[in-house]
Amino acid sequence: MTETRITVESRAVAVQKGVTLMEGLVAAGLFLRSDCGGRGRCGKCLVRVSSGDAQGLSKPDEEEEKIISAEGWTTGYRLACRARVLGPISLEIPEESRLAQDVVTKGLPLLLARLGSLDTDSRRGFSGAWGVAVDLGTTTIAVYLCDLAQAAVVASTSVRNPQSVFGDDVISRLSAVRLDQSVLPRLQKMAVSAVDWAVSGLCRQVGITPQSIADIVCVGNSIMLHLFLGVDPSSIGVYPYLPSFSEARTLNAGNVGIHSHSGARLRTLPLISGYLGADIVSAALAADLSHALPGTMLVDVGTNGEIICITEEGLAATSCATGPAFEGAIIRHGMQATSGAIDAVRFMPDTGCLEYTVIQHGTGLAKRPEGICGSGVISTVAELLKAGVIRRAGNFNSACESPCLRPGENGILEMLIVPADATGAGHAITLTQADVRAVQLAKGAMRAGIELVCRENGMLRPRKILLAGAFGSTINRADALQIGMFPKMEVADIEVVGNAAGAGAVLALLQDDLFEKAGEMARATRVLDLASHKDFQKTFLDALSF
Repeated sequence: MTETRITVESRAVAVQKGVTLMEGLVAAGLFLRSDCGGRGRCGKCLVRVSSGDAQGLSKPDEEEEKIISAEGWTTGYRLACRARVLGPISLEIPEESRLAQDVVTKGLPLLLARLGSLDTDSRRGFSGAWGVAVDLGTTTIAVYLCDLAQAAVVASTSVRNPQSVFGDDVISRLSAVRLDQSVLPRLQKMAVSAVDWAVSGLCRQVGITPQSIADIVCVGNSIMLHLFLGVDPSSIGVYPYLPSFSEARTLNAGNVGIHSHSGARLRTLPLISGYLGADIVSAALAADLSHALPGTMLVDVGTNGEIICITEEGLAATSCATGPAFEGAIIRHGMQATSGAIDAVRFMPDTGCLEYTVIQHGTGLAKRPEGICGSGVISTVAELLKAGVIRRAGNFNSACESPCLRPGENGILEMLIVPADATGAGHAITLTQADVRAVQLAKGAMRAGIELVCRENGMLRPRKILLAGAFGSTINRADALQIGMFPKMEVADIEVVGNAAGAGAVLALLQDDLFEKAGEMARATRVLDLASHKDFQKTFLDALSF
């Protein structure tokens, strides 16, 4: 693939021809907002191309034309996620299109109470040194900056994984690599650049130099770790779904392209299988699951749902393809859990419409709603179910007299959450029928996985659920039970533990002996393959209804 050059506000950047502007800018360390995951829906990655350079970009497609008005075309505005680079261009990036270091609520780890009991004397050799723990999620990358001498997390941030332009889920990215091997280094560079960007930002925030970083621990699902290390994950996509490696790895950070401190040591935790990665091992470490009561189940809810349970016979685990609906990524007006995201709603019987709350980070002026995050989507579905606006089968109830239930652009019913004149995005925020179906598929996969793990281990239901992950950090437990995401149980038996994978990465960063423990845990875990289970299809279909 040949290169061309684009100029961004006097900075020249080499970009491969044929890639989207978004991908090219990410590879150069320039990050734009991409609330919709690069699908051309949110309009947040707007850039302005200099007059006369239009021929350097592909013609706008249908998705792009829907977002940008006719006036926008005459002044050179394009969506970076849709426009492909064909030749040299010069462009400007509006400030509102730049990715701010607003912390996505993937959650500061809630399982770090053990930090206070760590022996800081044993860390004296790290005096003045810092470390980084990375949870490399399919949708969201969380990064934690740690003071190694004090055994403390001092700052954290999160960013949408820019690889989403190749697909919302890991299978899409794996397939892209299988079809074209040149995609592998591009995907690696995107993830590494995102981590680099986050680390550099955290160092500036704390007032240290990136050269102070001595150690980096990275966890993630099996495919994400393969891509991050530049290892072809194709073997995971075909039976028997084996990863190219499963052991913990240690290498120099510069070997994968990390520039913030190329001399730092980079370590990854081990994998259990092709679809049970270092993230669930890390989460189980943080929860100390090996010593929990039998029947305790850790459920990491992300784009790839992972379940691990302590049973009378030891640890048992499975994974399920929940997709990114719980993180807002494939929802029509979905966004990450940052300022401006609706995170909860309440149905008002007297008006037939919804009240809502909006996430507000910082002390500035309150932001108007701009979209809806995963917890807000589940809250909306749960409230509409209780009100009878959504039926158990998942379709909207056309007999409902709510004035906010209306035909959408395609004539199919949708629920108005916020009218256009009350939003910061300039368009109405709605819950569509497709959004409801996405939630059904995601919660059906999760529920089927939980039920089959219980069934295979002689349990009627989990004794206790530890709810982790990006979505698990903000979910309302009663809402999750209302939509049937979990078996019938008491709300008190579900404990929200935040980003457990991130917590485990932090603990491993600070305690070297946890790498050995992680290896023992990974080797001892019994894996349940849902794809080949004789009861999966029926269990999944039964779990789709609310």
